[in-house]
Amino acid sequence: MMIQVKICGLMTREDIDLCVEAGADMVGFVVDYPIPVPWNITREKANKLIAEVPASVRTCLVTGGAPDRILAIAEATRPDVIQLHYQETLAEIKAITEQLERLGIKTVKALRFDQNGKCDFEITDPVRAVCSLDETNISAVLVDSFSSSRPGGTGINFDLSVFKNVQQISAFPVILAGGLNPVNIQSVIKEVSPYAVDVLTGIESQPGCKDPEKVRRFINAVHSHNRIQNI
Repeated sequence: MMIQVKICGLMTREDIDLCVEAGADMVGFVVDYPIPVPWNITREKANKLIAEVPASVRTCLVTGGAPDRILAIAEATRPDVIQLHYQETLAEIKAITEQLERLGIKTVKALRFDQNGKCDFEITDPVRAVCSLDETNISAVLVDSFSSSRPGGTGINFDLSVFKNVQQISAFPVILAGGLNPVNIQSVIKEVSPYAVDVLTGIESQPGCKDPEKVRRFINAVHSHNRIQNI
């Protein structure tokens, strides 16, 4: 299986060009996020940046909140994918995915786990939380680490045993985030073989600024793994 690479938290045209040139499969933009995070941009800026991404690379808008707000952001920016990365309820996820489908936009739901393996969702049990999403029209689940001080981009390594449990029970492709970087990425994907990996802080020189060497090393490491798997 070819593991896909998403680089998240892009804020400039220069970083888009860097990620495209390095071979990213998807680029992500954090847009109108409900609470302050270093990578937050407006929907107006996101619309301009998304227009600079070539058609060969998919675009993902990371946001959260009430359905009407998310749908307004989707209408204004028209990415390929919306990633729900906040405290959306199951009922809200159902409503959002149905509306986004009509716009031709896919939905990824992030399930964020704390260091005790509890899910920051209305259903805290990982098994029940993942199974509940079968009732929605999401296209994939993203699992990420969570801390009370930062909802995403924590840089905290994700518990791979929790990830494996999610993989086993999920009816959807499962994306891995949380604490990934150029040094650990190959060992991590060898252990759990995720559908895709999502990196943010692990390839930055400072919040909001991608490090060219780290970006290239990270993507090259995944591509190297993919090539070996296909021999």
